[in-house]
Amino acid sequence: MPLKEIMTAALAATADQGKKATNWAAENPGKAAALGTGAVLVAAPMMVAAPVLGVAGFGANGIVAGSVAAGVQSSIGNVIAPSVFAALQSAATGGYGVAAVSTAVQGIGGVVASSAGAMSILKQVKKQEEENATVEGDETSIIADEVHQEKNDDEK
Repeated sequence: MPLKEIMTAALAATADQGKKATNWAAENPGKAAALGTGAVLVAAPMMVAAPVLGVAGFGANGIVAGSVAAGVQSSIGNVIAPSVFAALQSAATGGYGVAAVSTAVQGIGGVVASSAGAMSILKQVKKQEEENATVEGDETSIIADEVHQEKNDDEK
């Protein structure tokens, strides 16, 4: 098969999958949002964590005066190196804490993305149970009708 035909087929398949993904996302906006958010948290954790650290008062040059972080630091006194507070400040300055914060954010991203899959599974199980209950109800009705018919036949 020539390269041009291979590329054309690949582009067509990609476009088809893109349309399917778009349709699925439109039909399942909550799941799509959870998957997208989880993917971002896993792929670029510090892109999310850095602004959050900044808002909390963990700045690139140290703790920001008057911030939540400054309040916490004043309540705990001297900060020791192997503490969560020190790791957060280190992450904000690009130090050793980046690895710990990134790992934590990626873990949260995995949970968020997995929740979409779990919700899909639970929804399918519930749907299947409802279908089974309907079928069992139909079977019960059929049996009851047959018993009723036999009883009527016996009375005649």
